[in-house]
Amino acid sequence: MVLDITLIIITFIVLLTASYTDLKTREVPDWLSYGFIIAAVGIRSIFSLEWGWFVLISGLLGLALCFGLACLFYYTHQWGGGDSKLLMGMGAAIGITYPLVSSSLNIVWFFLALLFIGAFYGLVWMLLLAVKKKKIFLPAWRETLHMYRTVHWGIIVLTILLVLLSTLYPFFWPLVFFPAGVFYLFLFVNIIERTCFIKRVAVSTLTEGDWLAERIVAGTVTIPTKTLEAADVRALHRLHTTGKVKQVLIKEGIPFVPSFLLAYAALIILTIFGSSGWLF
Repeated sequence: MVLDITLIIITFIVLLTASYTDLKTREVPDWLSYGFIIAAVGIRSIFSLEWGWFVLISGLLGLALCFGLACLFYYTHQWGGGDSKLLMGMGAAIGITYPLVSSSLNIVWFFLALLFIGAFYGLVWMLLLAVKKKKIFLPAWRETLHMYRTVHWGIIVLTILLVLLSTLYPFFWPLVFFPAGVFYLFLFVNIIERTCFIKRVAVSTLTEGDWLAERIVAGTVTIPTKTLEAADVRALHRLHTTGKVKQVLIKEGIPFVPSFLLAYAALIILTIFGSSGWLF
């Protein structure tokens, strides 16, 4: 119980701090992410001396799983470095109970909560952003609808057909608005990314984990659109000092760390009121 409470308190402190920095600067400091990993593994190591090595093994298994997922998300350019490192800390804190029992699935429940809460959180964030930047968003929305007007009318016809079909077969009702919902949601997300997430910044302000939104070709240096690594940032800084590249396009993205906080809070609530128990 003491181990559980200690890890919960530390995790909430880290997630609250990381959420604040992510919302304010769109970054999670490396010292916070690495400190979280070290703290989680260190606390487990201390308690393992009295309770047994399975306490440490649980944390290492969670860390290993989240390390693999973090690499997947980072190198496929889905997440930045800060989110990926924070995920590894979450793996070490939540752990995978060994030997495997029902509570070993706690990390699975966290991922499921992160998936659904993150999707809802991201949609709400983009809606608020569209309202805030409506002078940019609305013209792009109208232009895109005009561009896809043939598909637009096709969706309307398909929806009408589904409505008529559902009068004969009621089980079709859940599908009536599915085609239109998917189509307009896709357009909405695409427009938000193109109009509200892309901005031009000075090379001197770039940091590891920023998403480069344009291909850079300067002399013998070529950097494709990607999540910038430390070597890429150094190369761009050298190009900046020689005057070859002064500004670049960056995709800012959504500050995603608050969804970690919400998903972890949901996991704790489910654990308290559920029957599966906590870590052990």
